[in-house]
Amino acid sequence: MSTPVDSCLVPSARASTRRDDVRSRASSSSRAIVGRTARRVMPRASAKATTRAREEDVDATTRHATRPSAKKRRTEASEGTEANTAGARSVEDADARASNEAYVGVRDADVVELTQRYVDGEEGARKALGERADALTREERDRLTSEVMRYVLFSSHRERGAPVPRTKITEAMSALGGAGGRNVRAGSYVIAAAQRKFLEIFGFEMLECSRAQSKNKKPARTTEQANAAPTKCFALKSVLPAQMRRKFVDDPKASAARGLAIVVAALIQISSGCIREDALHEHLKALGIANVKEPHGELGDVEHLLQSLVKRRVFMRERTSPDDPAAGYSYELAEGADAIIGCENIDKFVHEIMRAQMMVA
Repeated sequence: MSTPVDSCLVPSARASTRRDDVRSRASSSSRAIVGRTARRVMPRASAKATTRAREEDVDATTRHATRPSAKKRRTEASEGTEANTAGARSVEDADARASNEAYVGVRDADVVELTQRYVDGEEGARKALGERADALTREERDRLTSEVMRYVLFSSHRERGAPVPRTKITEAMSALGGAGGRNVRAGSYVIAAAQRKFLEIFGFEMLECSRAQSKNKKPARTTEQANAAPTKCFALKSVLPAQMRRKFVDDPKASAARGLAIVVAALIQISSGCIREDALHEHLKALGIANVKEPHGELGDVEHLLQSLVKRRVFMRERTSPDDPAAGYSYELAEGADAIIGCENIDKFVHEIMRAQMMVA
């Protein structure tokens, strides 16, 4: 039999049990609701993330499509570099031309035109020789061409640029291939080949010229002497641009001697191609050379310098009158003047001096 206390306690326990069940069911319901809500929300978030990723991919693709390719960027950079290089080259060419105006005695040759001219000359010499050119083997032709180049190169160096007579070149070929052999008869063809190779390998023009004859020379005694062809010579002339010659070739210490050679050549040119030695010395006094036999501060031994220019065939020094030794000597331009100095440069030098004098006056 239950007591009042027990009857009061039992209902409270039952109520507590019912509250725990309600709480448990509520918690389960809450978890179910949260789970259903999460399942509904997550697909939406995933879809939004996917859409956003697709949009980012589209933006990236668009940016990549509008961005220039690496090859195009390299091409544009190369074009820009070439444009800058061309601009710098044009400025350098303008500076070179301006500097060349004051650098008398050096001509900037058209190497392309020169090369084509000597290639055509070699082909013309081969056709003129005909079957004799075909009879030469390649080894013989190369050996003879090399011998001609060697002889001209060393002879020009030994004689300080003096033209080499054609007869000496023929003798060198004869010594190599036998006197009177077919090598000598093919001389024109071999020399033409040497001219082309000199230009291609060394940057030298093997210039053909005729040995100059003095105006004061005794007249020919016979018709045969009068009709004799002048002796052919060959001189080496650099085809390097003036700026390269000034920087790498020409000796600055020789500039004073070169200036004297141009002055003497100009005095001869304006004196109708011949000037008496005593008149030349008078002109040199105006330039500070009181006596050619005395040492000069810049030029040294002027008399020896003039003699060397005569030996190099820049000038000729002959008796003014063959029959009168008391008349003294005269100076004239020789064949080396055109190869070493250039007649057009002599004329330009005279023109510049005259223009400067007129501006001062």
